[in-house]
Amino acid sequence: LQSTTNYLWSLQDVLGQGATASVYKARNKRSGELVAVKVFNFMSYSRPREVQMREFEMLRKLNHSNIVKLHTVEELPSKQKVLVMEYCSGGSLLSVLEEAENAFGLPETEFLTVLQCVVQGMNHLRENGVVHRDIKPGNIMRQVGEDGRSVYKLTDFGAARELEDDEKFLSIYGTEEYLHPDMYERAVLRKAHQKSYGVSVDLWSIGVTFYHAATGSLPFTPYEGPRKNKPTMFKITTEKPVGAIAGVQRVEGGPIDWSYHLPHSCQLSQGLRVQLVPVLAGILEADQERCWGFDQFFTATTDMLQRQPVHVFSLQQAMAHCIYIHHYNKVSVFFEEVASQTGIEVQQRHLLYLGHELPLEGNMKVVNLPRTSPERPLILVSYSPEANNSLPFRERKTSKDLYISNRFQLNYLFFAFPLRK
Repeated sequence: LQSTTNYLWSLQDVLGQGATASVYKARNKRSGELVAVKVFNFMSYSRPREVQMREFEMLRKLNHSNIVKLHTVEELPSKQKVLVMEYCSGGSLLSVLEEAENAFGLPETEFLTVLQCVVQGMNHLRENGVVHRDIKPGNIMRQVGEDGRSVYKLTDFGAARELEDDEKFLSIYGTEEYLHPDMYERAVLRKAHQKSYGVSVDLWSIGVTFYHAATGSLPFTPYEGPRKNKPTMFKITTEKPVGAIAGVQRVEGGPIDWSYHLPHSCQLSQGLRVQLVPVLAGILEADQERCWGFDQFFTATTDMLQRQPVHVFSLQQAMAHCIYIHHYNKVSVFFEEVASQTGIEVQQRHLLYLGHELPLEGNMKVVNLPRTSPERPLILVSYSPEANNSLPFRERKTSKDLYISNRFQLNYLFFAFPLRK
């Protein structure tokens, strides 16, 4: 056991370990309240004092629901500093992604929660002129509320420092797989250069983190893995074409397969992918001059988070769709989005809700649409025989076949969604 004046913990209750500190689950001696304590090792004291004190100062300065809260600073009898922080019961985002059900990325609602929490936490950092410099799933903690919902919080500000948008720094921090290519070149490949780094290094790390959360895998992967083939890892990140969001080398010494969209195995809907991909392309840009700035990033992600999801089930295609649209948009915009995702034009479709026809006019507002969910979607019925073109096999139908098919679909609708008095 170890303890400070007010807190007690077992050295077996390790929550995380780094080069300069270890984090343990601890309790308040009087109240029994669970906390996390970060204990700095003797290696940390070899750093300049201003670097040692930076994390304390940062956490005292920051106060936001999406940033792990600092309760107090205490000392061990050995005079080692101990940060007493908010305890997050759900582990890290990395531990969530390592669960079997998230092997291909988070479900849509959970991903949107991660997106919202990270964006809000980063917005607070930028409002206070702070750059984190080590953003990754392992430094995003998950708190589980009494209602079972997740709240994600940024943590580990050992590498953080104050930096305005137009300022640069030279020191190297971060984790290989999430490190900006310019920093990777100097820190990992040990190549000297005269480049300095700005706040966009955080945006690169956020892009890799979001891709990892959405797909369950890293966006840039050499054949033998990022830690075993470091020159190829650097080549992938620096030679990435504009607009590409991933690059994978599938055979030893082979070419890089570039991707401009999220993989089909991803659990996110097509509607959300359409919104997310341009953001990833904008911030996963090695050229610091060409990379998005935080203002553009916050504008795009805020626009995403303010959109209302409308769930639509296409009957003939047997496919669920989710349309993300602003509540103030006209229904005509909603119609265009449905046509874009399903390939079914306005004149060839019919919408039902809870078994009843849903009459919609193009000049109506989206806010007037009924509330939908995956279990209660709008039902989209197509009049076009070409609505089945997404199926792998389709026999040619005669006029009689089409008549029988349409009668069958109408009978199905009456049985599945009976009219109510």
